[in-house]
Amino acid sequence: MGYISRGKNNIVSHYNAKKRIYTRRKLARQQHLAIVDDDTTKGIASYKSIAAGGNTKWKGITLTEPAQNSWFDDEGYPKTSRDPITGRFVNPWSSEKSNGENGLVNFLRWKFGGLFRTLDAVGIVDGDAHDKNNPADIQKINRNAAVAAAPFLEADNSIHRTIEDTTNSIADDNNESEKIDLTWIGHSTTLISFPGNFTVLTDPHFSKYAGPVRRNEPPSFGVDDLPNVVDCVLISHDHMDHLDYWSICELIDKSKVKFWVAPLGIKSWLMDKAGVPPEHIIELEWWEAVRLSKDSLSSSPEIEGLVRAFDKSSERASDELHRNISEKNSLMITCAPAQHWCSRTPFDRNRRLWCSYAVHATPASSENTGFPPHTHSFYFAGDTGLPPEFPLHHMVGDRLGPFDLAAIPIGAYEPNWFMRESHCNPAEAVKIHQAVRAKRSVAVHFDTFDLADEPREEPPKLLLDEVDRVNKEILNMAVEVVAVADEVGISAELEAVESGLASDVIVRSAEDSHATTEKLVKLLPPLVDFAVIKQGQSISSAATRIEQP
Repeated sequence: MGYISRGKNNIVSHYNAKKRIYTRRKLARQQHLAIVDDDTTKGIASYKSIAAGGNTKWKGITLTEPAQNSWFDDEGYPKTSRDPITGRFVNPWSSEKSNGENGLVNFLRWKFGGLFRTLDAVGIVDGDAHDKNNPADIQKINRNAAVAAAPFLEADNSIHRTIEDTTNSIADDNNESEKIDLTWIGHSTTLISFPGNFTVLTDPHFSKYAGPVRRNEPPSFGVDDLPNVVDCVLISHDHMDHLDYWSICELIDKSKVKFWVAPLGIKSWLMDKAGVPPEHIIELEWWEAVRLSKDSLSSSPEIEGLVRAFDKSSERASDELHRNISEKNSLMITCAPAQHWCSRTPFDRNRRLWCSYAVHATPASSENTGFPPHTHSFYFAGDTGLPPEFPLHHMVGDRLGPFDLAAIPIGAYEPNWFMRESHCNPAEAVKIHQAVRAKRSVAVHFDTFDLADEPREEPPKLLLDEVDRVNKEILNMAVEVVAVADEVGISAELEAVESGLASDVIVRSAEDSHATTEKLVKLLPPLVDFAVIKQGQSISSAATRIEQP
């Protein structure tokens, strides 16, 4: 546990990275020509969509910003897309608003506007001194000053609750190996263990700074605390709070990672900046997947191949691949769309792709059970906004869901006018949870770095309040459905009695009425199970207790 400090160790890591780059640069260029922009563009141009005549339920959506037909497949799902003039990646459903180009004027408006709100809150602006003993003024200072001096409710464990706290569910400790276990290290860094002996690390960040922003507290685990070898690292995009140079260097120096999975454009950064060997990097575009496998006794995964799960031309090859690895533990990682943008400097905006990930783990089939193995599913949302008029996350859930567990961001959303295209607020996170059809979600991307104006303690409070509100609405709908169905059923039974029907007919009518009621209730959305845990705590996809660090 502790920071990766910018000291002697990092100088050594930096030197080792540059040494790796120097010795591998020519070989890397020869082995992976796809890092050249022209070749990447060619790959996108040759994308084969699903054959016409398939499901077209997503067609007919009206887009309010410029778009091209080539940005969507035959079913209306968004494809990896570039601006035809600049060659930069775009969000096909929102090609202008969500491209990250708020501009310097808007950035200064946010920063200086926040400064004036802070001065006004503490009574400096306009000579209006607030009464610091007045509860209303105290609330204004705490909310509008955009600071979060309060700790993250260390003494109040009631905020770290899940749906089990209200339903009194008990953990199934007899099935420990058949669940997904997630440990939140901090921000968007999570360590996930899957059935089949796979471990995955998301957006690793163990440093004290994310660019100029200082970390609020040390990461709950350090690089040395990770398993001996992590099977793969998932990188969602290139922002400094998700793609940290020093963390990657230390992971490489200590041989902690077997494979790096990243969206288009980030492979060249990993090779040229951190010296990651090209054979250890898997670069994907949206809806493209890689399948890893390992023997039950093996600790090192192997790449079985890239899969375009939604390309009918590759269905036969995908089926053959699945048959070949049925006797092995398999992990399929699918790169999925997200609404975000990329940039590490003022000059490389959207030169690299951003994404979310769907991970499906299938243990090797066992001859003893007689049943096919169960596939365990996980969704990592990365960084994403919620498109107001485009069903992006419904599409992800439709193609890749449902998910046993999801990690969804809930922080960095204020001011809304500046952040809404890039990040989701807690209420929007709940909508994403429902849209991707997650059985349980856990909150990430809050409390670690002060990236926006909301106080540190606000996102989890607002999230749990929204979960309570939504669940009450669902329960109220269920009560109304049952009440109406019962009323209709009683009326039908009275009519049957008045008509002189036989008692067995009346019983069958009542049974049919109850069966209909159950079907109607099942049509209602499930209760939202969205957990908030502390950094260093763990949660699983099953109905489990939260483990203390």
